[in-house]
Amino acid sequence: MALVNDFGESKVTIKKDELLAAIQKNLEQHKIDYAEALVGFRAAAIEAMQKNLERAQSGGEVKLGIALTVPVEHTKDYDRVIRMLTMSTADEIMISESQFTQYVMDDWNWKAAFVGSTAAYNNKRG
Repeated sequence: MALVNDFGESKVTIKKDELLAAIQKNLEQHKIDYAEALVGFRAAAIEAMQKNLERAQSGGEVKLGIALTVPVEHTKDYDRVIRMLTMSTADEIMISESQFTQYVMDDWNWKAAFVGSTAAYNNKRG
């Protein structure tokens, strides 16, 4: 049942085991997404460096910088919450709407940037 505190923020009490399972599932998906993006990033970096090498060897313009966004891993965010829950002695945990959004819906404040940067490498997987 959702509760609203004096500041208008919704809260909900969730069984700890269900919350833990949701976060662990989201963590596993994050690890997969990150690993796939890293493969794509490396492929894109190698391709850019090879093109630069070819241009340098043929006397063409050499670009010293490569504009690629490195995928960022956020497993520590998940690990921190998982550790807190595993150390909790409570069977039920009350969380805020914003915590629910992060932990259960897997919509963290960094999520949009992560999805945007990793999507760029989806077609670069070797």
